[in-house]
Amino acid sequence: MTVGDIPIAGNDRKTSRAFNFGELSRTLIAAAQMAGDGLILTTLSYISLSLVIYQEHHQVEFFPYVVLTVGTTIFVIFRFARSGAYDVSDAFNYVGTLRSTVKRLVEVILLLTACLFILKVSDNVSRLWLATWSITSAIALCGFRLVTASAAQKLRRSGRLTKNIAIVGASEIGHQLAAKLIQECLGTRLVGVFDERRSRFVESGNGGTTVHQLPVLYELLCRGCVDEVVIAIPPYASHRILELSRRFHPFAVSLRVLAPEGYENFQVLDSRRYGEIGTFRVMGKPLDEVAALVKRVEDVVIAVFCLLLILPLLLVIALSIKLDSRGPVLFTQKRLGANNLPFNLLKFRSMYVEQADPLGNQLTRAGDPRITRVGRFLRMTSMDELPQLINVLKGEMSLVGPRPHALAASAAGISYARAITEYPIRHRVKPGITGWAQVNGWRGETTTIEQIRRRVEHDLYYVENWSLSFDLLILGRTVFAVLSRANAI
Repeated sequence: MTVGDIPIAGNDRKTSRAFNFGELSRTLIAAAQMAGDGLILTTLSYISLSLVIYQEHHQVEFFPYVVLTVGTTIFVIFRFARSGAYDVSDAFNYVGTLRSTVKRLVEVILLLTACLFILKVSDNVSRLWLATWSITSAIALCGFRLVTASAAQKLRRSGRLTKNIAIVGASEIGHQLAAKLIQECLGTRLVGVFDERRSRFVESGNGGTTVHQLPVLYELLCRGCVDEVVIAIPPYASHRILELSRRFHPFAVSLRVLAPEGYENFQVLDSRRYGEIGTFRVMGKPLDEVAALVKRVEDVVIAVFCLLLILPLLLVIALSIKLDSRGPVLFTQKRLGANNLPFNLLKFRSMYVEQADPLGNQLTRAGDPRITRVGRFLRMTSMDELPQLINVLKGEMSLVGPRPHALAASAAGISYARAITEYPIRHRVKPGITGWAQVNGWRGETTTIEQIRRRVEHDLYYVENWSLSFDLLILGRTVFAVLSRANAI
């Protein structure tokens, strides 16, 4: 984080020319990414077509492929631009950006396929070319995104790629925000603090930031030197905020206002008016009707297939449990599911009956004497969780989702819900047999607040970023997580 080289502003507008803005242009980087995407797509199209000619040993008419390649490439780049794939101003979200890249490419390829079919020209286009081009493009574009992200991160750290932020309002909170931006925010440059009250055109105490006149900011905005303006005025002064915000309407700049106290954890998704009453949407449905249907189909199909496939294994496990210790084969425990409703979670019994803990008051630990010999093997291989496929078919659970915890589960003697404020958000979706937290190593014991906090962070990321491909990725990684036996008890 750096501060613009700003002199004390007077009435002469020329003083603003002493601002130092030498950072690398994000527009230039975006243009380079677009050119790189275009080069990748066209090159791979040519290579794929060359492969077709080599395989089929006959000449093809190049013109249709040129038209399809150019048109598809332009449309793909447009879709990437609309989805924000070229924005490098903030920290790079690897999973989200790569998923968005693949998703937009698949959308365009499917649209291209549909157009070829509708126009009845699909027989004139090689399927091998289309398949090869699509697969290689997805791999190459994702690799290019990773390279771009790495380069952008290095530029941000070196101070050559920054977002210029101006603060309007020299109140105490304005200076606090300026100090935070200077100390903690990587990749941003504080242009300065601006106010129109003359009493504040002085250097603030304790090494604070110099306050400048608003006309200096207006000139910087005209020159395109500011990316974002933050109006640092308490939310209760709504008329003053509205008046100030209107002054920035003519400028191509992002505008932010302070959130009311207590709203720090909310994210404004959109706004809507009901008559004269305005509202902000701060939380949406995690899955809309179509997504919920897709996820349910996914659960039923995969669960039925798995049950049929492992039925002999289930019978062997059941027999082993009966021979190892007295008691039922299955163990049921109350857990909280979607919408905070309790359900009976099924597991193969892994503890001695007389030492079972239905409420989960005592966390299971490594070497727990309550665990039977067969139970130890089942837990180590996670096969004690297999009966939960029945919970999935009953609609109480999903294959992938936040793991349901025992009702009395706690970390460091504090219940999960009390330890982590956002914990109940996990219950907005069905709990899962596996989840994003588990495949990232956050499974097993939760003896500290940090352990459950990290688990909840991963769960909330899954809730906010669900997709069918994300589910399949987690299921695939679950196999490797189980084989590694990491944190298994």
